[in-house]
Amino acid sequence: MATVNQMQAQLMALDKSIEKLRVLYEQFFMGIEKWEPATYRKQIKAELRAFHDDPPSNTAVKFLLNKVENKLKTYEQYWNRILREIENGVYEKQIKRMRRKIKDEGLPDDLLAGVRTKGELEAALAQLAVIREELEQSGDGHSSPEPAQSRQGHPPAIDPSIRSAYESFVRARLSTGESLEGVTPERFQATIASKLPTIKQQYNCEEVE
Repeated sequence: MATVNQMQAQLMALDKSIEKLRVLYEQFFMGIEKWEPATYRKQIKAELRAFHDDPPSNTAVKFLLNKVENKLKTYEQYWNRILREIENGVYEKQIKRMRRKIKDEGLPDDLLAGVRTKGELEAALAQLAVIREELEQSGDGHSSPEPAQSRQGHPPAIDPSIRSAYESFVRARLSTGESLEGVTPERFQATIASKLPTIKQQYNCEEVE
């Protein structure tokens, strides 16, 4: 069994590890680190759980253990909230970074108007690729893209369920590094509509959710 001094030293080392983990999460949220430090987090939690396999009887050690555990729990509540926001595409800092990046890419202001989520930003980025493709085909690839409304009129309304599926589709392609060239909500909706009769016939149903 570890001595009081050894347990205190272990807990102080864990406290430093938690601070390092906090820095890694902040770097992840800022986009500096590419991957969430989940493995390091699990390692720290496992080391803390080990203290409960043979609970300390010394008051000073118990106090220090409680302090370190509460510190980690407080950080975890914050990390989990931000991770949920990132997963749902509503993390403000992430959206601001993407807005700046997309703005630098030359996306027209009308395509950024009303954009509030990561999925909508990714959809706007896909629309920019379409605009550039059309400009290249017209032989005017160096011109600034015109607003989509003035070039194409009012686009067809996109069903909310199709919009949600489209954003998931865009995120999936981005995560695998696949091209989004030519991918637009309108084309995605048209593709889904063209496949509905086949799906209904295959599964012998009237409606497809």
